[in-house]
Amino acid sequence: MKNALVIGMIGSMALVFSSCNKNLDKVLFGTWEVTKVEGTLNVNGTAVFTGEDPNASGTVKFESNGRGEQNYSFTFSGTTYPQTGTFSWEANDDEIIIDRTSDPDMIWTRLINTETKQVATYKIIVDANQDWDYTITMEQ
Repeated sequence: MKNALVIGMIGSMALVFSSCNKNLDKVLFGTWEVTKVEGTLNVNGTAVFTGEDPNASGTVKFESNGRGEQNYSFTFSGTTYPQTGTFSWEANDDEIIIDRTSDPDMIWTRLINTETKQVATYKIIVDANQDWDYTITMEQ
């Protein structure tokens, strides 16, 4: 009887703790090298600039506790755009949801999702008339 009670308590605790976990995709765990960034600036729905940096440098780190850090940069038309900071994240087969502390959340739509390569698109709203469509490529 005593053993059954202990086993029942352990099973209940395991169920409680497993239900508290975020939706974390284990494929993402680790540090990814940013190898390419593409971007299109849209003004009033019309693409006015398209850039590509096939030599982007730096990393995006996805920790198993749902925290992460970005430290990479890319260059469009001679201007370097550093991307730094910490975030929390969740993911499924289709999306990576980046929750940034001081900025709006980003939803990355996965185009390629493998253990060695991730390609995702996302949008950054500049204002009511302007937005950027980005595609990021990361490799391990």
